[in-house]
Amino acid sequence: MTEPRSAATVLAVSSQVIYGPVGNSAAIPAMESLGLTVLGLPTVLLSNHPGHGAPVRQAVAAGTLKAMLERLAGHGWLDGLAGVMTGYFVDEAQVEVAAGAIARLKGARPGLVYLCDPVLGDDGPGLYVPEAVANAIRKLLLPLADVIAPNRFELAWLTGAHVTGPASAARAARGLARSCLATSIPLGEDRIANLLVGGGGGWLVETRRRAHAPHGTGDLLSGLFLAHVLRGREGREALARSIGTVEAVIDASRGDALVLAAGLAGPAASPVARALEVKA
Repeated sequence: MTEPRSAATVLAVSSQVIYGPVGNSAAIPAMESLGLTVLGLPTVLLSNHPGHGAPVRQAVAAGTLKAMLERLAGHGWLDGLAGVMTGYFVDEAQVEVAAGAIARLKGARPGLVYLCDPVLGDDGPGLYVPEAVANAIRKLLLPLADVIAPNRFELAWLTGAHVTGPASAARAARGLARSCLATSIPLGEDRIANLLVGGGGGWLVETRRRAHAPHGTGDLLSGLFLAHVLRGREGREALARSIGTVEAVIDASRGDALVLAAGLAGPAASPVARALEVKA
C-alpha cells in the first residue's frame, strides 16, 4: 500500500438533498468518514430525492457556480486539492463551468485525481437528465477523468456498446478513462458484478442482487472509492473496501433511504476482488 497523499481535500460538485441521501448528501459523509476534507459545491438543492415524490428544487445557475469556484480559487482554497468528484448536473452550462475549472486545477496540480460519476440515468427509467447534459458530460468531462464510475445503463449509453455482463462491460469500459468503475453489471439471476477496469485488466467484486436497493448507492460508492484511492490504497483494495461498506450501509438501511451513520463504520471484512481479464 502506498503512502496517503499529504493533501486530503476534495471538491465535490453534485446535487444536495435534504431527505433521502443521494448526490453530495451521500458522498460527502462517506469521504469525511475516511478522513478527507470535502468542499461540497451543489448544482441543485432538492427537498428530497425524486423517488420519494416531486421535490422542491432550486438549481444553482452556471454563472453562480462559476463565481463560487472563482472565489474559492481567489482565496487559495483550491490550491491543495487532492481530488475532484462530479455527479449530477442540471444543464450543459454547468458542465461547461465544471470542465473549465477541472482542466485548470489539473493543469496546476498534475497529481490531482478526478472521478467523474456520470449521473445520466438507469435501467428502467432510461435517461433522467436532458440529452444535452448527457452529451456535455461525455464530450467535456470524460476526457478529463482519471476514473469514471458509470452504472450498466450509463456505460452502455456513453459507449454505444451492448453491455450484458462482465466481459462486455470490461470491453466497453476500456478506453473511457484511465480507470473505469462499472457497477450493477448483470451476473446471473441473483448476482451483480462491480468492475474496476484499467491498464488492460481489472478486478471484479460480485454481490447479491437486491429487490429493493435504496437510492444513492452509486454516489456513496464513488465517494468511498475516491477516498480510498486518495488514502493510498491500490485499486483492488479500494474496490473491495468500497463495495463492502456499501453493502453494510444497505444492510443497515430501511426502505429506500440510506442509513449512513449505521453503515459507514464499515464491514467486518471486505469482499474478495478477483482478477478480471479484459479481452479485445
